[in-house]
Amino acid sequence: MHLFRQPSLDKAEEHFRQGLYYRNRKGREFDFDMAVEHFKEAIKLNPEIGRYHTELGKAYVAAPLLAVTRGIGDSTSLEKCLQLAVDELNQALNCDPSQIDSYLVLGEAYMYMGERQKAVNAFRMATSMPSPSFVDSIFLKSYAKRRLKNLEQGKQKDSQPAAAQECIEQAISYRDEGNYGLAEKKLMQAFNLAPDWAWLYKAICRLAS
Repeated sequence: MHLFRQPSLDKAEEHFRQGLYYRNRKGREFDFDMAVEHFKEAIKLNPEIGRYHTELGKAYVAAPLLAVTRGIGDSTSLEKCLQLAVDELNQALNCDPSQIDSYLVLGEAYMYMGERQKAVNAFRMATSMPSPSFVDSIFLKSYAKRRLKNLEQGKQKDSQPAAAQECIEQAISYRDEGNYGLAEKKLMQAFNLAPDWAWLYKAICRLAS
């Protein structure tokens, strides 16, 4: 009896799911470079699927952060990651303009680049898009609204760049010891102390390279 046999995935979808599997930093098989390669292969086989480009864009945006907390490989230059992410996310939106998470990650990429108005525009698009699901409406749009509020209000407290850089350096030390949890906590402290995201991104790329 084959009535309940699951339909086989096409090769593009198989590569996409493998990319998600290897990108899960909480999994034992976490491998950033493998995730990127699988996402690229999925796109090569079917470039018209927006979520393939979105997930590759997410990986590129996260690369410098993962370099600090997990010591990812060096197959992708950290300094080039943001432009690679923007390219993929714009391609994702060309394929499917309804992807709220694509606008969210694009907004974050522009924040890292210091492109404030472009970030605002991306987050506004995220809040204005029709929600395909209740989860998107509650969580994704709420996130976009918080980011917009942060951008509109500006800095709410004095920044401490020296302390932020020290946190990044401590995060790298914890990473080298294999204590990834503490590395992530120190990186989050750096976010709270940094002058802005663009400064933080450049500091991370400089220290993690």
